[in-house]
Amino acid sequence: MGNYLLKSGTILSILIILISNLTAKEVLKKGKEPSGLSFKSNWQKSFGGDDRDEAHDVIALKEGGFLVAGESKSYSIGRRDMLIARFDKDGKLLYRSSFGNKKNEVANAVTKTSDDAFMAVGYTTSYSKYGDKDLYVVKFSKDGKSIWKRHFGGERDDVGYDIVGVGGGKALIVGYTESYGKGYKDIYLLYIDKNGKEIWSKAIGGKDDETGYSIALAKDGFYIAGTTRSKGAGGFDFYLLRFDSKAHLRYSKVYGGIEDDIFTSAVVTKDGGCVVAGKTKSFGSKHFDIDVIKYDAKGRMLWHKLFGFKSQEWANDIVELNDGNLVVVGTTKSIGHGNYDFYILELEPNGSLKWSKTYGGSDKDFATAVAKLKDKSIIVAGSTLSFGKGDYDFMLINLQKR
Repeated sequence: MGNYLLKSGTILSILIILISNLTAKEVLKKGKEPSGLSFKSNWQKSFGGDDRDEAHDVIALKEGGFLVAGESKSYSIGRRDMLIARFDKDGKLLYRSSFGNKKNEVANAVTKTSDDAFMAVGYTTSYSKYGDKDLYVVKFSKDGKSIWKRHFGGERDDVGYDIVGVGGGKALIVGYTESYGKGYKDIYLLYIDKNGKEIWSKAIGGKDDETGYSIALAKDGFYIAGTTRSKGAGGFDFYLLRFDSKAHLRYSKVYGGIEDDIFTSAVVTKDGGCVVAGKTKSFGSKHFDIDVIKYDAKGRMLWHKLFGFKSQEWANDIVELNDGNLVVVGTTKSIGHGNYDFYILELEPNGSLKWSKTYGGSDKDFATAVAKLKDKSIIVAGSTLSFGKGDYDFMLINLQKR
């Protein structure tokens, strides 16, 4: 098990970040939408059973349609099972598959593999003597049939948050580990082959907490986005790590203020840079605001934008469109119809806000993932208490550029 000890930023770099943040901040007024109409809604649907069903990730399929991964109590054999649901481009359910055991299994992310199958990652509590979480990976066929299931971990909690398929049917996984590493919680980076066998793993962190939430492939390596409490200015700080194609650390960036700052998603852009989205309490309002930062290929900050109102906003996923614009999806408590609503923003390549809109009903609705579909529309997935027939249900919205 390898470890990297990562250096924190200096006080000077923190001051530079604060100045950059303030000069780049988007000024939004409550209830006011940006001018122009970028997207129209093609359809909006909910999916689920009589109990709790939550969507955590969505990916587009090359043949059209999309795949959603999450968790279910409606269609489980245990307490909660991984739930995979495949839909056509119009939101018609093609199949659903549950993967679980006697306790809890949750899918946080899903990816296509190069051998024409899929892998979902999350955690399980079914294989532990003491009820702690093990990182859990399920490989399944394109028709939703299980190929194998694997769990990884030690005597404490180990969780996978994101997964990407690479050549030869292999996959890279990122999350956190409490079983290995130097601190209480370290970033867990795991590389497995097409049969689910571990090739190598790394625990990355310092004396306190680190978590990796997102992994994004570049031409010559990959990025990990997450948070650190071992280094930086305050509580949790933004954490971006850049690796080469052999998983050697090139550089790491720690940014933040005196409050919590957390990256949740990253995307590599066409110009070779990386845009990272998440939430911040250090900059903006006293509550969480959406925070989006762009870096160039060498890790230099190009711009830093905030989006928020008087209450809470946070980002869960980001995607780059064919025209170079960015779509950020998350949640708002400040505006919209209910307690929490889907919050979808379109940004120009320089980070300026082009369009935003809320979607939801009278109760709680959380957007967690976004993907570009074959027909150039986007699919936004999340969970809803406003619509459906159970507790939380999947909520799906298909948006098309005007």
